[in-house]
Amino acid sequence: MKLIPVTNRTIGNHTVQTVNSRELHSFLESKQEFAHWIKNRIAQYGFAENIDYVIVENLSMINLSSANNDQISSKARPQKRIDYFVTLSCAKELAMVERTAKGREARLYFIECEQRLLANLKDRSQNQ
Repeated sequence: MKLIPVTNRTIGNHTVQTVNSRELHSFLESKQEFAHWIKNRIAQYGFAENIDYVIVENLSMINLSSANNDQISSKARPQKRIDYFVTLSCAKELAMVERTAKGREARLYFIECEQRLLANLKDRSQNQ
């Protein structure tokens, strides 16, 4: 089962499994705007940058369309997008505090991801 992509990232000199909190926010179907949601959760639950999450700034292109004499012209302009990649522990807590069926589903999924990782590490150490 793959609800939300889990990727490896370096946080605080350690490679850990992370989740893009923007994708988590979307999965949870939160009604809050993403930027407010993540900033409020970080402050409310005391998450620490480079321990619980890392910030990645990306430039993405946004298409702007305007009608001109029944002809649509498209222009693109760059916009800075800030993504927060959170550890699985942080993602579990974010999912849990939503107190919804989607939050519970996400939390159980992250627990399953951790269990698979631990099983893989155990298998590797036994094979060496």
